[in-house]
Amino acid sequence: MDAAGAEPLVRTAELRISRVRRPPGLRIEGVVDVHTHRHLRTALDVIADDEGDVQLDLSRLEFLDLGGLRMLIAFARTRVAGSHVELAGLAPHLRNVIALVGWDATPGLKLGGERVN
Repeated sequence: MDAAGAEPLVRTAELRISRVRRPPGLRIEGVVDVHTHRHLRTALDVIADDEGDVQLDLSRLEFLDLGGLRMLIAFARTRVAGSHVELAGLAPHLRNVIALVGWDATPGLKLGGERVN
């Protein structure tokens, strides 16, 4: 565990994902693309059975392709009824894409604060 209480799950040249205990969830840093989808899926599986709300901190994400975004939306849809997946630190352009395709109305999805640049 690092000093911030995060447990490293994935560490590649392109992607770093850590499990965070408070608030519970994941911190996702770097690039999510076709080459790193399997790592994101593995990390999401680690927290899939966690009870209650989870937060995915995307504030240090450099790139997220449509496949990775679909994976995050699908993850929110599969959560237990009444629990939410918060996408925190979302870049404004990703927030716009989510709204444009109507995913902002996805049950179980909560859009947190935008990234401050």
